[in-house]
Amino acid sequence: MTAGALWSDPNSGRRILRSKSPSSATIAMLDATIWGSRTSRYRILGVTEKLRRLRDPSFFTLHERDQEVAVIVLDFCRKSVLGRDCGAYHFVMAATVPERRNEGLASVLLDAVKKHAIETVGRPGLGFAYVEATTEFSLRLSNGISHAIEATVPLTFFTRFTPRDEVSVEQAAPKDLQRIVDELQAVYADHELADFSASVRTDEYFLLRDGGRIVAGAQAEQIRLSVVEIPGVMGWILLNVAPRISFLRRIIDLDDLKIIRLSNLLVRPGEEAAFAHLAEALLDQCEARIGLIMLDARSSILDRIRSHVRMGLLSRAIRGAVMNRIDVVGMDAEMIEALSSRPLLVSAADVI
Repeated sequence: MTAGALWSDPNSGRRILRSKSPSSATIAMLDATIWGSRTSRYRILGVTEKLRRLRDPSFFTLHERDQEVAVIVLDFCRKSVLGRDCGAYHFVMAATVPERRNEGLASVLLDAVKKHAIETVGRPGLGFAYVEATTEFSLRLSNGISHAIEATVPLTFFTRFTPRDEVSVEQAAPKDLQRIVDELQAVYADHELADFSASVRTDEYFLLRDGGRIVAGAQAEQIRLSVVEIPGVMGWILLNVAPRISFLRRIIDLDDLKIIRLSNLLVRPGEEAAFAHLAEALLDQCEARIGLIMLDARSSILDRIRSHVRMGLLSRAIRGAVMNRIDVVGMDAEMIEALSSRPLLVSAADVI
């Protein structure tokens, strides 16, 4: 691990370091963190694997004497705004050691993080963060970073207790890559922040074909959570009753809950049913019961999926939304207006 000192205070013994890879203390801190909102709370399982998905990461850590007490993780990437290539920083996550929470330690890092991002993002550029809409800590931290644009991203769940496979579903081959990218660019022509050339991974992408024609496509990423709290009556049943019933425990294990994030969705008008078959097959192949779709609330693709696809019983129990908060650097008024008024793409490469 190579680390660079950004700031130090001899009187307090505090210093801020930036590194391109996480320390063992950073991993331990993130493993111990309980994420979520006022009611839905969880731990992320497999943090190390999740961090490997970052494109060009920076780990900003606050140290007191010899102890690492807080971290903010950034990921540099590139996005398209009105067809222009822009540098971008994704503010991925922030955490403090459990015994020092609520002391404002992560906030101490913000000045260093903001300074680094502004100096290195390029012009035009942007910074963005997905913030759970009812999480006080994340909202306070996001407010400290500042934002000029905000978009709502509902957490849309596709669920099946007993998903069925579909023989026509197949993993994409490397030769399919450019065709998939071209198809996605056409389907999402009215969205901003596209990055399909960088985010489509054929080892994670699956297609439903009719002869030689692609009728639906989706990229599938497994997310593993240990759920601590879920709101509502259904949430109470899942947490308190389901673990005692062997049938339900086999279907959904909240101590190691598999969620398949479905992104880079290829869903053309009139072919929503084909997408549902594809999504159900991916749940079956991944031995999961829950799929997560993240699209801007203004997206016509989301409207069509919600209107034409039966989302499943569990989708009623697990609800929520995140806010995509964006700040811009060196953008003209036309680009800012596009980000404010058009649906924004949630990339498959953005670590959620």
